[in-house]
Amino acid sequence: MRKIQPPKKRKKIHKTYLYLKKQVFFTVFFIIAIIGLILPLRPKTSTIEKRTLTTFPKFTLSSFLNGDFLTGVSTWYSDTFPFREALLNANSAVKNLYGIQGEQIVHNSGQSGDEIPTGGIMVTPESESDSQPASDSESQSPSGSNETSQEQTSDTETGESETFEDGAIHDVPEASGDVYVTGDTAFGIYYFNLEAANEYITMIDKAQKRLDGVANVYDILVPTSVGICLDEKVQEQINSSNQNDAINYVFDNINNLNSKVQTVKVYDTLINHNSEYIYFRTDHHWTALGAYYTYEEFCKAKGLIPTPLTDFQKVEYPNFVGTYYASSNQVQALKDNPDTVIAYIPQSTNDMFFIDENLQTIQWRIVNDVSGYDTGAKYSTFAAADQMYAQIDNPTLSDGSSCVVIKESFGNAFIPFLVDHYEHIYIVDYRYFKNYPKYNNSIYQLVTENNVSDVIFINNVAAMSNSVQVGQMSAMFD
Repeated sequence: MRKIQPPKKRKKIHKTYLYLKKQVFFTVFFIIAIIGLILPLRPKTSTIEKRTLTTFPKFTLSSFLNGDFLTGVSTWYSDTFPFREALLNANSAVKNLYGIQGEQIVHNSGQSGDEIPTGGIMVTPESESDSQPASDSESQSPSGSNETSQEQTSDTETGESETFEDGAIHDVPEASGDVYVTGDTAFGIYYFNLEAANEYITMIDKAQKRLDGVANVYDILVPTSVGICLDEKVQEQINSSNQNDAINYVFDNINNLNSKVQTVKVYDTLINHNSEYIYFRTDHHWTALGAYYTYEEFCKAKGLIPTPLTDFQKVEYPNFVGTYYASSNQVQALKDNPDTVIAYIPQSTNDMFFIDENLQTIQWRIVNDVSGYDTGAKYSTFAAADQMYAQIDNPTLSDGSSCVVIKESFGNAFIPFLVDHYEHIYIVDYRYFKNYPKYNNSIYQLVTENNVSDVIFINNVAAMSNSVQVGQMSAMFD
């Protein structure tokens, strides 16, 4: 027979239990708070999210009085909490155990692209926008992280993505933020922006006229994977703008405004190769193979003979998990099926230099060995990644041939293929070029001082839908 404790004794045990529970809670809380205050433990960058974390805000009396300073401290504290990467990984593992990251469709941001005009020319040279470049405080580290909104159910069955003979995926995929995932492949949704596209058109016209009689201007707009590797009907279902129509609109208007600009359309070429490995599955970039097919189209426009792909030395860097892993809230299928970065070393030289953020000259490799790099950083094998200024000098040529490549990160994989054709290649990332004082953010000065013959714009289509980026390019031709 079980012995029943007196009420007073039970009450005493209960009070002891509550006391111990409070002590444990406050002890753990205190320890976590102390850990959070240990500055050396605070991370500065996020490997998973591919971004620089929030910095401690600068104190000013005005920011303190209006609350901005304390808000900034709160954001800094939460964004740089010690062991945040381990906590994110743990959170992802727990979600995976509960099946949260299955083949369900998740709401995206609800954004939609503008209607793409057809059947007429919409832009005149006078319509140029006064877009302003981004502030100098912009980080050179890519961010691209999108938050996921609420989930919704879908009739889409789980399993492998259905791929047809043309290489396009034809099933409706999972959405996470502005990234859609089907099987082990992710796609970034493209939203056409008419105002920004018109600004891009007038910017290219402005650039050519600034360089008229000095250098040839080439414009390459690169589709992203969603426009090439996803069936058009599925693109419509997920509200992604038609990239072929967008590129046609921009190029038709450029050619109408200025016949001296040489537009290089690569959409059809990439469509014809979409069953090949021309885009990464876990990252928003294209592969070197996609860049090579674009290089062939540039050679046609320029009148060059492209170097056969088999003539390059090929190197591979496996286990690459790119930006889509972070911006899809770490879908496990992407992590479990990493990409391989394949690069092709130029025949003439593999040497280059770039100017770092401290304005120091750094010797580097055009195709750099990234075998020891973090899994999310291996795309940086190409052309020193995203630097304000870089230069390649080809020791096998002495004909004075030279070009300026104006690019964002898509251009990095394209640059190695140009090396064997030019004595000098000047590389400008328009997002950061303003920080290099030598040329005063002036492409005209760079071109005239170095007798440059070709200026090559290479951007992915998202750049022409971003007024800030267009403004950054335009500012270099003021």
